[in-house]
Amino acid sequence: MKHLYVIGNGFDIFTGLKSRYSDFVVWMIKHYPFVYENLYDSYEMDGEWWNEFETNLGKLDVFHFINKFVNKNYFSDIHAKQNDNQQREELKNIPPSFHVENPCADRLAGLLDVLQYCFEKWALEIIGTIEVPQRVCLERNESFFINFNYTDTLQLLYKIPEDRVFHIHGRASKHEHLIFGHNQYHKDIKYDSPFVQLVCQELDNYYKDPFENCAKLKMDISDASFIHIYGFSFSSVDEGYLDWVISKTPQNSHWEISCFSEKDKERISSFVSKHPSLRDRCVLMKLKVIEKQETMGFPNNQKESDWFSKQ
Repeated sequence: MKHLYVIGNGFDIFTGLKSRYSDFVVWMIKHYPFVYENLYDSYEMDGEWWNEFETNLGKLDVFHFINKFVNKNYFSDIHAKQNDNQQREELKNIPPSFHVENPCADRLAGLLDVLQYCFEKWALEIIGTIEVPQRVCLERNESFFINFNYTDTLQLLYKIPEDRVFHIHGRASKHEHLIFGHNQYHKDIKYDSPFVQLVCQELDNYYKDPFENCAKLKMDISDASFIHIYGFSFSSVDEGYLDWVISKTPQNSHWEISCFSEKDKERISSFVSKHPSLRDRCVLMKLKVIEKQETMGFPNNQKESDWFSKQ
């Protein structure tokens, strides 16, 4: 393998798909407004909330959530019931029951389950939102693709063989379980009651572990000479994936990273500063539209080394 491509959502957006989280919101409000309303009530999100959807998913104010949706008298009733059960179990020498009634945890679990359903259904429809696709130059020979998107853009528009694409977060067209989520564990929250603990456990079910997902990749990428990062957001949720790529690829490999905005540049710069080994072998570039007949291979049959040196 010479070329390893890491494909993020910016690649699909550039292609012409309506795959932003803001598009998901519009879709959800249209088709499942009650889910949106419950999310809004639970997270009290502002207009910028969806720009960092996955990160913000883990930032639920657990204590506020519990106090908002459960009458305080209810907690007293539950505690009293648990104490009665405990006394009965001790009196009759019955093994203790670990079940705790928790309407807040049940509410959050139900909400996130329905959100998962909506997300998977929306992801399946994304490919149909493209009207006039914009293509970029991709190298097919001796290449492999780690695709963070749930779509079949690479297979449909670029005719990349199935065995050359790894959908690290699942593939909508195959009805696979789609992975999305946050990067925060809530184990540091002080559990002043089992109610808080169980809500945190439900929230942590959506923790996205980069290394667990990367472990599913069976392709050996240790001989990749050129690493192409296209449309990757460099959000805190997903940085761990690139840490893994760096650890598994040659330390003299050439990297090119696409950027779209100044905010992208800031995030990329921050990431590179944490990985000094990339500084002398990394170039920034912008995705460029090319004609259909030029979608494969390097432009004008240039050598890879020449092409990278001119970026």
